[in-house]
Amino acid sequence: MTFAEFIAALNAKFPDSSFAVDAGRKYNRVVQMSTGQRSSYAFVDNEGNVYKSASWKSPAKGVRANLATLDMANVDAYGSWLYR
Repeated sequence: MTFAEFIAALNAKFPDSSFAVDAGRKYNRVVQMSTGQRSSYAFVDNEGNVYKSASWKSPAKGVRANLATLDMANVDAYGSWLYR
């Protein structure tokens, strides 16, 4: 799965929220917009590794998933699939 396909799958699976991308040098931030608020949903690096958000600006340590092997059935709207 590519990064664009991941964003499209998130938008299709969770119609109550809108997901977008804030591009960065090392990580792309996946932003979840819901009820007029923006929050950092996850971070994805250039290799397709997915990280949990530690804050708005930085990912948590440790790769939590990879886009190549990601099963969208396990993904939820709250990011609990990113906990170890």
